[in-house]
Amino acid sequence: MRRIGVLYNPLSDTSIRVSHELVAWLRARGLSVWRGVSHEGREEPSALDEIDLLIALGGDGTVLRAAHLAIAKGGNIPVLPVALGHLSFMAELQPEELYTGLAMLLEGGGWRDERSLIAATINCTECVPRHILALNEVIVGRGDINRVVHVDVEIYDTSLTTYVADGVIVATATGSTAYALSAGGPLVDPRSRALTLVPIAAHLTNIPSLVLHEEAIVRLHLRSRHPALFSSDGRETIALHQHDWVEVRRARQTLLFARVHPPSAFYTNLAQRLRRAG
Repeated sequence: MRRIGVLYNPLSDTSIRVSHELVAWLRARGLSVWRGVSHEGREEPSALDEIDLLIALGGDGTVLRAAHLAIAKGGNIPVLPVALGHLSFMAELQPEELYTGLAMLLEGGGWRDERSLIAATINCTECVPRHILALNEVIVGRGDINRVVHVDVEIYDTSLTTYVADGVIVATATGSTAYALSAGGPLVDPRSRALTLVPIAAHLTNIPSLVLHEEAIVRLHLRSRHPALFSSDGRETIALHQHDWVEVRRARQTLLFARVHPPSAFYTNLAQRLRRAG
C-alpha cells in the first residue's frame, strides 16, 4: 500500500483527534495520506484516486459515507471501519486495535470481504428514471402526511401482496442489521448475496418478511394517492406519487471491506452488538 484515505466525522471530537494521530502514524511510515470528510470526497473525487485503503473513523453513518465514496470510485477501494461511534455494527476494529490491525493490513495480511449492493431504478411520473446504488437498503415509505402507504409488491413479475404499511424495505445482507432489523426483518450472514423484503409496521398481513434469492427482481408499485418517499441508506429522498414504481435487484457492482478478524467474528460479536444497538 502506498496511499491511504482517512475519513473522519467532523461532529466527533474523538474522530477528529484520532484522525490527526493516524495521519501522523501513516506518514511516519512513508505513506501518502488523504484526510477529509465525506462532502470533500464527493466534491473532489479525484482526491481519492489511487487510494489503496479508505479508513472510516466513526459509527455506522461514517462507514456508510465511506462506502458511498468507494462505490462512486467503482467499489475497488477497500473500506476499513473503525468503531468510534455509538452504533458500530459494521466496525472491524475497536480503537485499541487500530494500529496493530492496520499494521497487519499494511504488511499484506488480512482479507477482502466482498459485499453485495442494491441497484434500484425509480420510475416516476414527474421525473426521469433514476438509478441508485445502496449498501444497506432502499425504502418506499410514507411522506410527511401521517398516513400509511399502499404498496403492490411483485417478485419475478408475479404479484406477491399489497402491503398497507408505513413503508417497505428491500435490504442487502449487510443492511439486515440496520433499519430492516428494527422493522422486524431477519438477520442474514453479511457475506450472503440474498436480499430481504421487510414491511414497516404492516397492517393485517400474513407475509411479514422474506429472504429472497440473490437473482430476485422486486418491483414496488405505489397505489396510494397521497405522496410517498423513496430513500436509500438514509441519504437522499425522492418524492413518489401514485402509480410510480421502483425496481430493485442485486447490483453487479460490489463493495470491499478490509478485514483483520476471521469471518466467524460476525457471530462471536453478534449478541454484544445487538445489546449495544438496543
